[in-house]
Amino acid sequence: MGCLLNSFILSSEPPLPPPEVAVWSLDFLNEVYEVDGSPVLLADIIDKPERVGASGLEIPLDDADGVVSAIGDCLADLLTMNWTVVIEWEEVTTDGATYLLYLADVDDNHTIVIERSTAFTGLRVDTHEANYNTRNVEINTSHGPGVHNIAVTRTDALISMSCDGSDVVTQVVAPISMNPMATASFGGDPTEGYGSNNNTFIRKFYLLPPRDDADLPALTA
Repeated sequence: MGCLLNSFILSSEPPLPPPEVAVWSLDFLNEVYEVDGSPVLLADIIDKPERVGASGLEIPLDDADGVVSAIGDCLADLLTMNWTVVIEWEEVTTDGATYLLYLADVDDNHTIVIERSTAFTGLRVDTHEANYNTRNVEINTSHGPGVHNIAVTRTDALISMSCDGSDVVTQVVAPISMNPMATASFGGDPTEGYGSNNNTFIRKFYLLPPRDDADLPALTA
C-alpha cells in the first residue's frame, strides 16, 4: 500500500469541498479512514488512535506525549515530500503556535512545518521549510478560534498554500541539500522531547498527488 501517490479514488465521506483524487482520506470526526478508496484501520495510520473523539484527533496543550505521529504506509507517502495535503482543524486558542503537520529528518536539522503561528503578523498561517537554506510562504490574516481549512503543495520545485479559500501564495525555489525526512506528525516534533505545543483538533486530513495552484482555494473554501 505504501507510496500510493499515483492512486485516484475519492473518499466516501465528502470533505471540504472534496478533492476528486485522494490517496489518504482521514475523517477523524466521523471515524472513516481510507487509503486509495479502501477502508484502513486507524491503528495502522497513527501511533495514538485513542486520541480520536467527538471533536476529531485531539492535540493537547503542553503534553510531553502530545504529538501524534503518522506510521506505516501513511508515513511513507508523507515522506516522499511530493504532495498536496488538505487539513481541516479546529483552533481553540490564540495563545501559542499550532503545528498542524511537522516533518523532520533523523538529526532534526531539516524540517517542514505547516502551522498557525503567533510569532509574526497576527495569527497567520505559514509553511516553512528549513535546511541550510529556507523556503517559506505565509498568509498574514488572523486564523483565530474556530474551524479552518488549509491546503499545501510541497514539491522540489515549489511550496504553495491556500487557507479558508484565500488566494494562493507560492514560492518557486528549489530546496538546497534537503535531507530525507524521517518523521511526520500532528502537533509538533516527536524528536524534540518537549511534546505538543498547542491545543487543537485535527478534524480531517487528505493526502493527494501535487495539485495545481489554481485548485487550492476550492479545496479550502
